[in-house]
Amino acid sequence: MSSSNAPAVAPLTLAVVRHRMRAVTEEMVETMTRTCFSPILNQSQDFSAVILDADFQTVSQAERVPIHMGAMPLAVRMMAEAFEGDLADGDVLMANDPYWGGSHLPDVTLAMPFFAEGDIRLWVALRAHQGDIGGLSAGGYSAAAREIWHEGLRIPPLKLVAGGTLRDDLLRLVAENSRKPDDLRGDLLAQLSAVRIGATRLAELFARYGRADIEGSVEAILDGGEAVMRTLLAGCRAGVHHGLSHMEFADAPGGLLPIPVSLTIEDGRAVVDLTGCPDQVRAFINSPYANSCAAVMVAFLYFSGDEEGLNGGSARALDIRTRPGSLVDPVMPAPVGACTSSTACALIEAVLNALEGADPQRAIGGFARRFRFALAGAADDGTPFIWHHFLNKGGTGGNRDHDGWPNIGGLHNPGGTAAPSVERTEASHPLVVEEYALLPDSGGAGERRGGLGGRLVLRYDGREPAVLNASGEGVLVPPAGTQGGEAGPGHRYTLLPRDGAARPIAVHDSGVRVEPGARILCLSAGGGGFGDPHRRPRALVERDVAYGYVSAEAARDVYGLGTEA
Repeated sequence: MSSSNAPAVAPLTLAVVRHRMRAVTEEMVETMTRTCFSPILNQSQDFSAVILDADFQTVSQAERVPIHMGAMPLAVRMMAEAFEGDLADGDVLMANDPYWGGSHLPDVTLAMPFFAEGDIRLWVALRAHQGDIGGLSAGGYSAAAREIWHEGLRIPPLKLVAGGTLRDDLLRLVAENSRKPDDLRGDLLAQLSAVRIGATRLAELFARYGRADIEGSVEAILDGGEAVMRTLLAGCRAGVHHGLSHMEFADAPGGLLPIPVSLTIEDGRAVVDLTGCPDQVRAFINSPYANSCAAVMVAFLYFSGDEEGLNGGSARALDIRTRPGSLVDPVMPAPVGACTSSTACALIEAVLNALEGADPQRAIGGFARRFRFALAGAADDGTPFIWHHFLNKGGTGGNRDHDGWPNIGGLHNPGGTAAPSVERTEASHPLVVEEYALLPDSGGAGERRGGLGGRLVLRYDGREPAVLNASGEGVLVPPAGTQGGEAGPGHRYTLLPRDGAARPIAVHDSGVRVEPGARILCLSAGGGGFGDPHRRPRALVERDVAYGYVSAEAARDVYGLGTEA
């Protein structure tokens, strides 16, 4: 759809269509939540739904995992191109391959074209992180992977449903390549139900308003997103701004891999140059092109903070440049397992760092990076389980107007993936949560304090040893402070055997043996602070002490409480 051909639409109609499309995506994710099998989906909601126009621009999205939504337009485009001239009403496409527009292999996308008057007018798509997709390590994220084939089953664009008929043979093939085939089968069927619900609701919307009003509304929504981004950029300092972040990588000098970004802002447009990023590596931290573009978009949308920009129109104002063969645009056969939760966070931080130079007052303190692990073992009845760590996600960064949020960190999905229920975790897995609390003094000090991290003690009570595979960031690179604010502390994870010495858990540990009775201590990072801590209002410091967020010692030594002349 192009603005030159789109009909004008009444403001009231536009408002109704906009909100109705948002409701469609929300119903899709609710359908998924209520019908899927895996805890990573039905409790942590690690999935996202979008509506795209015929040109694969995001029109509406449910607010779940931003890194999913920013990458789906390219994925669906490539899926559609693979079946150009061979798409019919009722078809549903499936793919997860990073080299076909995907991110990492656990993220499986289902996309369904929506036909009206004989042509594709919209797409509905849902991407979900599956609990296990095969590969070297249970639950994915194998730090030992040296090529993409180590990471699990690659699914190029396929028709899961052809003309309304489910291909059971294809579903069986995919499911049997998982350590939890019944869960994967059920989760894919839940995805299918969700995209079909989306298409049904769009049909109802078209029946009510007709093609002209829907297409006019879609174009107005996208034009509005573009206007939001251009207004933001017009208010920034023109010129070239440089940003820098780092990733933790043992083979790099000093254990840190630089992620540089060059940002040029001029005439309401921005060129984001990632060509200076390092070459791809033989490790799972490479980020495929779609994922890298999504990370850049996430950074700009955080910086904007305007909900009207949460669509594909905002991308029209950005030109993202990469270098094939680099860490952020790898070529076959580079592994990419940690791209969404590790590389994306570092890239978002680097872009935000560059944007800080363009408009310091919009700066955001660093967020706790994702330090997750999968624990695989057997329950008391011998049934295998895979538990993904989504508890205790750390704090977010402060900004000019607000303190950071406590314990929902992760720049790629702040609050979008819920912490699982402690009670359901203990009821369905041989795990006991002995402690779970906010961690005092963990928020980076500032005029606006960083959000607190947490303290989690998790006991493994299985009969046989389990295996832990880690994938994360944020131990050597803590959440940065900004505009005079202080950094939050980094993560500290420790394995505490029932008998024997404590063992630190590194961000890329693989195959760690966890004996029955062992505890895992997770001290998560707090967010970075914004502004000089001594400018924090005294009443807020006193409140923090009363609530136990800040110790009396830190209030005196860091914030200067009680030392005023």
